[in-house]
This record gives sequence, structure tokens and C-alpha cells, in this order.
Amino acid sequence: MKKKAVIYARFSSHAQTEQSIEGQLRECYDFAKRNDITIIAEYIDRALTGTSDKRPQFLKMIDDSKKKHFEYVLVYQLDRFARNRYDSANYKAKLKKNGVRVLSAKENISDDASGILIEGVLESMAEYYSAELSQKTKRGVKESLLKGHFIGGYTLLGYNIVNKKWVINPEEAEIVRDVFNRYRNGEKGKSIVDRLNSQGIKPKNGKTFTMTGICRMIRNEKYIGIVTVDGTTYPDVVPPIVDKRLFKECNLIMDGHKHRQREVYHENPYILSGKMYCGYCGNTITAETGTSHNGRVYHYYKCFGRKSDKNSCSKKNIKQDYIESVVFGATVEYVLTPKVIDKIAKTVVDNFNAEIEKPTSLLAFEKDLKTVKKSIDKILTAIEEGIYTKSTKEKLLSLEATQEDLEAKIAVEKAKQIKPLELVDVRTFLNYYARKQYENGQEKNEFFNSFINRVFLFDDKVIILYNTNKRETKRLNKKECLEIINGKNLEEIKENSFELKKFKRVSSGCGGGI
Repeated sequence: MKKKAVIYARFSSHAQTEQSIEGQLRECYDFAKRNDITIIAEYIDRALTGTSDKRPQFLKMIDDSKKKHFEYVLVYQLDRFARNRYDSANYKAKLKKNGVRVLSAKENISDDASGILIEGVLESMAEYYSAELSQKTKRGVKESLLKGHFIGGYTLLGYNIVNKKWVINPEEAEIVRDVFNRYRNGEKGKSIVDRLNSQGIKPKNGKTFTMTGICRMIRNEKYIGIVTVDGTTYPDVVPPIVDKRLFKECNLIMDGHKHRQREVYHENPYILSGKMYCGYCGNTITAETGTSHNGRVYHYYKCFGRKSDKNSCSKKNIKQDYIESVVFGATVEYVLTPKVIDKIAKTVVDNFNAEIEKPTSLLAFEKDLKTVKKSIDKILTAIEEGIYTKSTKEKLLSLEATQEDLEAKIAVEKAKQIKPLELVDVRTFLNYYARKQYENGQEKNEFFNSFINRVFLFDDKVIILYNTNKRETKRLNKKECLEIINGKNLEEIKENSFELKKFKRVSSGCGGGI
């Protein structure tokens, strides 16, 4: 009766590939064939080190050995089983208790005393290699960090890796600072997450923001320029984005689980944050708060260029409630008029419907149907000319059945398709916004996200770009901002430029609808 075995294979890092596993399996199956052994199962751990016994498939294999369905565990080499003599002896003892022995496909180890000695030497060598590799890796990591190099792993929002160096990405860094400022000012983490996702901003992994991601951002010391590896701190590896005081304040809030919004903030979310740029230097206008000597909190917007260097920009600070009311009022009074609503609705419908593409499966079915119909037409023509045989009839019936099948598939695919927008529906939607009474900051924020793409703020005027064409659906870089500021698109700027003196200064939030 043939002996039964299972194969255990693993690779220890992401530098190795599935080909490593395939090679191990191939050698194990060849060994089993030569020795008349039947393989009944495979246990594979991917990107897990042999120095640890926290390997799911390995532990499952050890547990399954209790069922006594196999007599051998076959490995490519003994170092695939373990690189630690203690773990190796421990798990081999467990397998032996269950009547299972470990075999190496590449290492010829006999059952006698010399085989035991050889096995022990090979395991010792594997452990030495593992320890030496670990030391070399740690030395390499230390040297790389001392040189200020990126040592691998995931990057962070706010940074790029250029020539193995952490380099600040200015646009992303402003988003990070905004998150910290919002959290320090009392905005809930969920509100921050919703805002980032609604604006189409994504973390480095390309997914959506989550509460966990925001918490990790607040806790990550790299944002203040600190990298700690194996208990050693390396201060000159990552350039800081957030100042230490702001970082500490945010972490104290998180430590105390103070996630409730402050009452004053609930009514005054910075709804232009991330959308407003300085009309003089092109930097973003960021949310700021200040406290007077009597404890009163003030909310305003400030040019980030001026904040970083007072001499780099002359843009004055502006009260939050005033500029938000100006942008809100200008949009309602000058944009959401019947004439402009019709124009926006047509633009939205045209752009949206132009982007709708038929799925490849639908195109393939339609192409096949066209071919089938041509074949049917040829047969019908032949019949009309008096050419009619048994095979002609069978072919015609077959083609007609194929035609029915393709038409059914096409109907299903069309039902799955995105429906084109109708002008009347978009117009109704826009009119709803024009008539709506905006009761709180959350509703106004929804309004701003729906219509306003970018705002360019000067001391005497404001230029508002709306979400009405494809050019404005992406985040603008600094060069593009400066082009708009310098009047590259004069007609659009003239149409959407509003003098601040037209609008009465207010001391509270934006008004209602029209």
C-alpha cells in the first residue's frame, strides 16, 4: 500500500514570487513519484518567515496530523519547515507523536544515526543563516536610515519617494495639515472622512478614507519628522509636515477620546477648505482659528503661502462666515438663475452621456449578432435561388437559434447599462437646490460640494469656478492655479468674478436660499 504525504511550502518575503512556490511543489511531487508516495494535500504559506511559528497553514498541517491521514510531511528543504532548531524539534516531536515524519525533497537524509546528524547540521545551518540574514538586514536598514533613505513599506499621503528620499508633496501635505487642524478644532473624525471622500481625495493606497486611516494619520510621528525603528529614533529621514504642537494637541484629544465636536464648530464647518486658493500666490487658503484674550474663538481663512512665510504673500486673512456667505450668495444669486440652470443642465447631460460606453461584452454580442444575421441572409438568398438541402435547413435552424440567444443576451446587457441622463431630471435637481432653504452648515457643505469646484480669493474680489465642465473635475496643481489667476481664460473669469464690496459683511453664517 502506498504511503501518503502532504506537502508544506512557503516563501518568506514579497521579494520572492509564486514561482518559488511552484518550484518547491514541482520538486516535492518529483520526489514523491520516485519514492512511490501519494500526495493528498498541500499547505502553503505566502510571504511568511520560517523563524516564526505564526504560520496559518503550517499550524493547520500540524493540527491535521492528529487525524492520521498521512505518514509524511514533504518539504523542498528543511529550512522551509523551520529556521529555528527549537521550533523544528518541537513540531517534529508533535508530528512524530501522530506517526508523521518530515522528509526533504532536495536533501538526501537517511533513517540511520548519520541521517539524524545530517538533519541536525542542516537545521543548525538554516538557523545560522536566518540569524545572520536578520543582522545584515538590520545593519542595512540602519545605514539606509542614517543616510535618510526610504527603507521600503508603504508611503504616506503628503509624501513622494524621489531617489530613495522622502519628499513632501505640496498639494497632499496641505490636505494632511487640514486634517490635523480640523481634528484639533473639534471636527469629528467621521466628518473628516466623509469630506475627503466626497471631494474625491484618496490615500496612497488608492482606496477611500476610513476612520482607522484618519486615526493612523493622527498617530503617525513621521508627520513631525520622526522615524523610530528597533527602539532607535532617526530625526532626519522624513521632512515634517505638521508642527509638533499641533501633533501633540491632536494626540491628546485622541488619548482622551474627545471626539465630540465643539458646539461652535458644529455650526461653522470650514466648507471652503480644500477648494479655495490664494489669488496672488496660488497656494491654498487654509482653515485657521484664533482665540482672543477673553477666550473668544475666531474662525477665519488664511493663505498657506503667507502662513509659511509672511514675506512671500500679501494676502490678508478673511473671516470664515463672510467669505462663505459671499460665495454662497454669488452662487445662488448669479448662477442658479433659470437661464444658467438650463446651460448647466445641458453641459452636465452632454458630458455625462458622452462618457457612457458600451461594455465589451455587449459590443461582442452585437458583433456576433451582425455576423449571424448576414449568414442567415445568405442562406435565405440561396433558398430563393432554389438551393435547398437538408444541411441548409439544419444550418438555418441553428443560426436562428443562435440569433435568439444573442438577442436575449444583448437585452440583459442593455438592462445592466447605466441609463443616460435626461435634461428634465437634471434641471429639476438644480431647481431644487435653487429653491432650498439651507438651515445648517452640513446642508451648505452639501451645496458647496455639488456646485463649487475652486475659489480664487483676492482682497477685493473672488473668482468662482463651478462643476460644469470636465476641465474642472480634477484637483488643480499650482501651475494651473497661476494660469487662472493670470487670466488665461478671460471670458470664464470675467463671467464668474465677483467684487467683494458688492456683498454686505456679515457676522453669522450664510443666508438661506432664494
